[in-house]
Amino acid sequence: MLFGNKLDSEIYPPWKQYYMNYTHLKKLLKEGVILKNNWTDTDEQNFVSALDADLEKVYTFQANKYEELSEILDKLQAETENPTQEFEVDKFSNKLEEALTEAQELDHFQRLNYTGFIKVVKKHDRIHPEFSVKPLLNVRLKNLPFHSEDYSPLLYKVSALFQFLRDNYNVNETLTKLSSFTDDNQQEFQSFKFWVHPDNLMEVKTTILRHLPVLVYGNTAASVDDLLMGEDDDDEDGNNDPTINCLYFDNPNFDLYNNKLVKNNNSSSLRFKWVGKLSEKPKISIEKKVFDPSSQDYNVNEKLTLKEKYLDSLMSGNFSADKLVKKMIKKGEESEEITKFADDISKLSSFIKENNLQPCLRTVYKRTAFQIPGEDRIRIVIDSDLMFIREDSFDQERPIRDPSKWHRTDIDSNFHNPYSLLRKGEFSKFPYSVMEIKVKAAKNRKRLVWIDDLVNSHLVKEIPNFSKFIQGTASLFLEDDKLANIPLWYNELENDIKVDPEEAYIDARRKSLKQQTDEENLSKFKTMLSNSSGPYSPRSKSFSGSVINANIEPLSPSRQSKSQLETQVEEQQNDDDFGQSSDDYEEEPSSALSKLKLPSALNVAKLIDVDSEDEEIELPVGVTKPESYIKNAGPLKIEPKVWLANERTFNRWLHMTTLLSSLTFIIYSSANKSNSFQLSELLAYIYFALTLFSGAWGYYIFMRRHDIIIQRSGKHLDNVIGPLVVGLGLTVGLIVNFVLGFKRIASQEEFNDFQLAGVNETFYENNPIHRFIHEFVFKFVGA
Repeated sequence: MLFGNKLDSEIYPPWKQYYMNYTHLKKLLKEGVILKNNWTDTDEQNFVSALDADLEKVYTFQANKYEELSEILDKLQAETENPTQEFEVDKFSNKLEEALTEAQELDHFQRLNYTGFIKVVKKHDRIHPEFSVKPLLNVRLKNLPFHSEDYSPLLYKVSALFQFLRDNYNVNETLTKLSSFTDDNQQEFQSFKFWVHPDNLMEVKTTILRHLPVLVYGNTAASVDDLLMGEDDDDEDGNNDPTINCLYFDNPNFDLYNNKLVKNNNSSSLRFKWVGKLSEKPKISIEKKVFDPSSQDYNVNEKLTLKEKYLDSLMSGNFSADKLVKKMIKKGEESEEITKFADDISKLSSFIKENNLQPCLRTVYKRTAFQIPGEDRIRIVIDSDLMFIREDSFDQERPIRDPSKWHRTDIDSNFHNPYSLLRKGEFSKFPYSVMEIKVKAAKNRKRLVWIDDLVNSHLVKEIPNFSKFIQGTASLFLEDDKLANIPLWYNELENDIKVDPEEAYIDARRKSLKQQTDEENLSKFKTMLSNSSGPYSPRSKSFSGSVINANIEPLSPSRQSKSQLETQVEEQQNDDDFGQSSDDYEEEPSSALSKLKLPSALNVAKLIDVDSEDEEIELPVGVTKPESYIKNAGPLKIEPKVWLANERTFNRWLHMTTLLSSLTFIIYSSANKSNSFQLSELLAYIYFALTLFSGAWGYYIFMRRHDIIIQRSGKHLDNVIGPLVVGLGLTVGLIVNFVLGFKRIASQEEFNDFQLAGVNETFYENNPIHRFIHEFVFKFVGA
């Protein structure tokens, strides 16, 4: 169906006059006119004026209608608190249903108009490339952001009012079980998506590494399963980040794409996934997922693993599972697993055949995961070097992929650089890295300042509901009229997400004020939900939107500063495997998402470099500190120069010991010939003590360094205690020798009046300076 026909058929009749005039804009393009120089400045001005007028019209209506619905819900809430007025349940329910219907239609209104604007501008720039309108559209969409409204506050109010009816009146449960709400008791995870500019990627990774280690995958089957549940093999350049290949299926009408984008009930998706190159024969995971409206998530319906040789027959519908079933029976696998495997094969074959599915898009990217091993309460994943590749054979005359094959054999050949074979229009490189933060619910909450700092910094750009499948299809098939919807983040690619830190701070403050206003507006509805017996809460599509959904206790005035910034991340000591990215909705049977608690007012203080004691990680249950480390595994290989250096140090201490022992025995043996036997004996004892210490210290240092080398420890090899003790001992010996020696000389009778041997008055008269020195020394030692 052409988009113009789709727009006409899906217009909500009461709002018909407020939709964009897509047909009129197409006529202004003069697409069918082939005259030379048929497009003039006047034509361009007319088109731009009409486009801008439609943008103003759509934005004004969307903003007014949003406020109108909010006021209606506020009035309905006021009716629940008026005891004097008779409460009419039927009338109240009808108004509430009308408000919900209009909220859903308003969401469809913004998506339909946004797609129309993107398509008509794309068509304009293709027909008249000398007049590019895309930059103008991006600027106007920034000023008139009708496409970026978060409807969580409206849905929250509707949820609270329906909960009021359910708790107090006999209301039809089918009317109150909204698809946009999930039970708190069933929620497990919440995920937030961000774009990261290449210039900021390293800073983002180092910020995360201060708090979470890089998750390293081994070569075991379990490790590969965990990686596939998340989403990537070592490349030839030595990069340890694994490479993921995802092959998505769709039909020529893009039914799976369109249904997933608008999240229609029971919409499904199908993909093949593998790690690394096909030439290395990796295991290939096949996943069919179905959208669950109660959790607003895609849950795995069928999942199995097959070898590559079976995939062509599976695609053609000729695959028989009998041979594999016999192998499973021979291996002694349980009958339930065998039955499930055969049933999954049958369902997948039927699903492919009934929906006329074929591979249409491949995504290739490298993944870096940050997570504490064995603990899944928080995980951060960064996907970089993201590339989208066409794999379709929609054009039967010029198919990109051989229709008889399940994949493109050219880029999967054992070729040094297979992507060089891609032609223009067959691939699209995504300019940014994609970061996802997943948080798991628990009863105990732990405050993590750094998460809030990171997501509110200038380093990342939040893109709610981002999907690689949606982005890849939109970027490669945008010109196709069968592409009925465009993702709301699409025009953000035309803007530079790298912003000045000061601008990011101002923008964060602006968001915090809006969040505070929204929270004040929702305070009464929160009270209604807190008093109800069956709490329901909307799953916000964005990190900032989750603020208003959190049940936050008010902070005292003394804590209205940095404490307001702290993100309360829910902590659970659990050994469950937390493996997957919600972008592709990986492998989580009941991945309903929990709320991420944030404070009511968000003061954006930058504390990235601050480490709090509250952030210290406690090992989860079942995880113990290892007795040996991975770095100590394997044979001990130490260079000879390391041993020789240690032995040289020991030899030098032995040399010092020998010198001190020689000095000791020389002094002791000549004590009888000295001026003072007692002084010589005292000095001999001092130097003997230093001799013993020097020998013992040399042996101690030798053995200590030997142990450090053997244990591959990171401790320091140097130790200044030994040299200090020896140096201090020698100094004490010299001082004692000096003082006691001169005292001994002064006490002898033959040296009265401080006369030394060979020194008389004639000597002093000829050398007066010597008299002064001798007298000073004797007085100094107290003689």
